[in-house]
Order: sequence, then structure tokens, then C-alpha cells
Amino acid sequence: MLRDRAAGAFDAALDVLGTAPDFDQARAALAEERARIAAPLRVALVGRVSSGKSTLANALLGGERVPTGVEELTYNVNWLRHGPAGTLTVHYTDGTPPERRDVAELAKLTARARGGAPELAALLRRIDYLEITDPHPYLRAFDLVDTPGLDSHFGEDSANTLRFLALDEGDVRAATLGQAARADALVLVFARGLASSEEELLRDFTGAGVGAAGPVTTVGALTKVELFWPAHDDPLAEGRRVAARLMDAAGARRLLYDLCPLASLVGAAAGSCTEEDFADLTALSALTPSELADRVYFGAEFVSADLPHVPVSAARRLALHTRFGGYGIVLAARLIREGADTRETLRAELHRGSGMADFRALLTDHFGHRAELVKLARAVQHVRGLPERAGGSPRARATLERAVADVTRLAHAEHAFAELAVLRGHYSGAVSLDPPDAADLLRITGEYGHAPHALLGLPADAAAPELTARARERLTHWAGLTADPVHSGATRRACQVVRRSYELLVGRLERHRETGPYA
Repeated sequence: MLRDRAAGAFDAALDVLGTAPDFDQARAALAEERARIAAPLRVALVGRVSSGKSTLANALLGGERVPTGVEELTYNVNWLRHGPAGTLTVHYTDGTPPERRDVAELAKLTARARGGAPELAALLRRIDYLEITDPHPYLRAFDLVDTPGLDSHFGEDSANTLRFLALDEGDVRAATLGQAARADALVLVFARGLASSEEELLRDFTGAGVGAAGPVTTVGALTKVELFWPAHDDPLAEGRRVAARLMDAAGARRLLYDLCPLASLVGAAAGSCTEEDFADLTALSALTPSELADRVYFGAEFVSADLPHVPVSAARRLALHTRFGGYGIVLAARLIREGADTRETLRAELHRGSGMADFRALLTDHFGHRAELVKLARAVQHVRGLPERAGGSPRARATLERAVADVTRLAHAEHAFAELAVLRGHYSGAVSLDPPDAADLLRITGEYGHAPHALLGLPADAAAPELTARARERLTHWAGLTADPVHSGATRRACQVVRRSYELLVGRLERHRETGPYA
């Protein structure tokens, strides 16, 4: 198993260093990277201020895990991890030991836009990040890191918050890029529409040296597409059109694996929908679709006016509009008319209709299937730089280089690293293959899982002889491509790597030919 071999390589490296004080920092770095390989994948949500990162985190986790709102901006990093119960730990920048706080204080420790006591401001300035544990099962696969944001221009509320915290634009941007560089994978969050700020954000990342950026480890989220309504009856369809346009701009296809349109406010509301919400939405569904849409369209009137023909109080209308938005209310009412007759059914349909169900599956498939390799590749990259940063005598440097070699030789010995290099060449455009062969490349390198049936595009119950026959057929095909003189350079190398992938798969199947279907 790759993780076990990696752990052995790190242990061997630590043995080479021994206990000499000269290597304290190097030992700490190696131990940290070894632990990271065994930990869940760390996925950072990165985007401009108010792009919807916190709302997206809530939508992914099915509830209100982190504060959001028009005047609430995340200037502290919120690191969400799996745990048996909800906890909040504050980590400081000044060497103060981490401090456990009541989870109810999370909103207070996320910067407010206006006001606040001087002692609170002093506390917030000292915070490095907030560590939040939550029992949601989705966090078993990923840690989510909600970052402050990248921005070039701040509005009045943002400026008030920054003054309150004694921060400036550079502090916020540095905190975001710092967390991005420490992440294993990124979700690059765009607000709806294609404006100059989104193009600038792409340039920020392509020029910032963020090591994790690239289609293997970066997915885009086009948030707030519910705001395309009511100009568009189907805001997700309009979101897909805008996303396609953005993917063709500013070299986005070389940075992002995909860009998914999301009605993120609707997705977050789906997770927190209560029985009271469901009852009120059911009452609103009694209105005709056009009457409800007309009422909701004038949001200020809908949430505050005395509307005798609307069977929900103004206070409850305000609560629904704040959390679901106008499109979310209209969508929920339509789903109820179409048969969503329980709260759980409505929540599931809203989750699907917001685009969040597909997005969660994409993150699981694209990141999860290569999580070990992505983490190990990142660790090897970091470890390679240790000798360059080391001081001391030439002898000490040579010892460190020997230790590092135990880890970095993994990149040469493991075929998975060659597959990862081919994937990067494919996404960058350096590898040129026909569409069916490009799809085969993605499949055999683990895009859909590492079980033989997934690598071969066959049903899960495919029998061993069928698996072996398909693997041998694909091996013959790629051997032919390798020998084809039309392919050269990176494409020829890709063909060689894929051929080797099929050779290894045939070997696996042959070793298990007596056991029947291979799980």
C-alpha cells in the first residue's frame, strides 16, 4: 500500500537524522509531513471577499457551521475537521498555547463589520486560525479550510472591519495564500458572472506560486447563481453557460478541473430546513406559481408588508427569505407542488436542485480517489527543499540529503507518480490524444476509483475473465500507440506510462485469477 511504503520511507529518513540537535527543525518537518499523509485531505476554499466561501462550506456540511451574512466577513481562517462532537479551538500567532472556547463564540470570533470592544479587537488580531470539529460524516474524507479571501477593492463594510482589526488588504491576501499553499487541494470560489475580478483572481493564482493549483488538485465553484433568477427561470442552466464562458477565459482550463454552478444559498438552506420552514413553505406553495414569484420578486415588500392573501407571517417570511433567498422559496414551493411531501424529501430535492449533490460527488470522486497520491506528492515536494534551507556544516547538509533521498526516491520508484505527471501533462495541453484515448487515460489513472472494474469502465460485478480480457485488450491498444511514430515527446511518454499502468493491472488480475470477481 502506498501509504505504508511512504510511512516506511519517512521513518527511514528520521532514523538517518538520529537525535542530533542540528536536525531538530528537519525532524519536525519530516514528522509533520508523515502525519499529513495519514490525515484526511486538506481542501481550502479560496476566493475573493464575499464570494460565498462560508455559505459553500455550510452547504457542503448541510447546516450552519460557520457564520455568514451581508455584514459578516471571514477574516480568520476557519479549519473544519471531523470529530465526535462540535468543538472550537483558537490558535494564536504570538506563541500563546491553543485555547478551547465555547462553540457558541464562533460568530464573535469571526470579524464583525461594525463596532466591537477594544479587547475583542485585540483578541482577534492575535488569532492565527480557528479549529472547528464537527461530527458531519463528510468531514471524514476532507478537512475544509474556509479562508479570508483575496481582494483588490473593499467596500465600506469590509473597510470598517479591517480598521476594527487593524488589518489591511495585504494581511487578508497573505492569510489566504498562506492557507492555500498549505492545502492539499483547492476549491476556487467565484461569485456569479464573469467580471474583471474573476479574471484577476485567476491571474492571482497562476502568478502566486500556489503549489497545489492545477486541474489535478483544483476545482472551481461558481456560487450565488440563484441571483440569475428571475431574469432566468432556470438559474443553474444560466450558471452552466457562464461557467463554460469562464472556463475559456484567462487560461482557466489549465488551472481548474471543472467549474460547477451552484445555488449555494439554496444548498445551505436545504441542510438547515426545519419542520417550521417546511410548514411555511407548504403554505406558500398554495399560491399560484406566478403570484408567489411576483410577491417574492419584490423582496422588501415580501418580507415586511402586510399581505393578507399570503398565509405566512411577515416575521416568518423574513426568516425564509434571509436563508433561502427568493429563488429558494420559489423552488421549494414548486418541489412541494410536485410531490415533496416531507421535510426530508424537500431537503434532498433542494440539495439536488442547488447543484450541491453533484458538486459533493465531484469532490469525492476527483479528490478522494487520488487523495493518498496528492498528499504524498505534496510531501515529497516540501521535503526536497529541506537541504536548501539547512544551515550548518557540509557534513550536516550531506546527512540531511541522505535522509531526504529516502523519501524522494519514492517519486522515482512508484508508478503512481509517473501517472500523476502524465495527468498534469494532459491538463496542461502538453499531451495530445484523441478524446477516447484521453478518457481512457483518466480512467486507468484512477479518476473513477482504483478497483479493476472502475479502471476498466466495467460494471462492479464483472467477472475475473471479463476484467482480464478487457485489460489485455487495452494493453495491446496502448502498446500500439506507444509504437506509433505519430506520437512524440510528452504524448509518447504518456502512452508509455498508460501501457505500463495496464501491464500492472493485468498482473494484479492474474494474481487473483483464482478468486473470482476482483473487489
